[in-house]
Amino acid sequence: MRLVVFIAVALLVFWFRPSEMNAQERSRSGAEPVVVDLNEDGQAKELPRLPQGMTLTMIRQGDGLYRGKGGCVTCHGPDGGGMPASGSAITAGLNFVASEWKPIDSLIRVGIPEPATRTPVAMPPRGAASNLTDEECRQLAAYVWAISQVRDEPWPGGHRTHTGGETGGDTAASQGNR
Repeated sequence: MRLVVFIAVALLVFWFRPSEMNAQERSRSGAEPVVVDLNEDGQAKELPRLPQGMTLTMIRQGDGLYRGKGGCVTCHGPDGGGMPASGSAITAGLNFVASEWKPIDSLIRVGIPEPATRTPVAMPPRGAASNLTDEECRQLAAYVWAISQVRDEPWPGGHRTHTGGETGGDTAASQGNR
């Protein structure tokens, strides 16, 4: 039995290994492989390039809405890790929508009815009091997009504890993320 398992594993490794021809073709084309440094949760350690139209300022404003007027922190927790019988975790991907800015914005605007959340709590449209403006929904969606992509908020003005951090502007230090 061990021999059969060994042979099966060896065949899988051989079958799925990258071919030398593909590596040579890649080097001739000048295309660099994309290497993403991941943390223990499988998330990137650095914020990926921002979607067109999103800025770091929007992400920071969305952070304030998440903890304030939007009321998201109540169900999704202070770091987006979710709360028992309330909101899902939103830091390691999203359950109800693709981890893309526009679908997240749409979900925030329409909410999720209680039966669909698989908890005893619905996600109200436009925040806990259903009073977020269109622009506030976009800002909140920008923040949710960011924390679903990377943990510990490694952007200027982002901070894990959310106490006493500077807010800084959109600068070159943001690695070209505008």
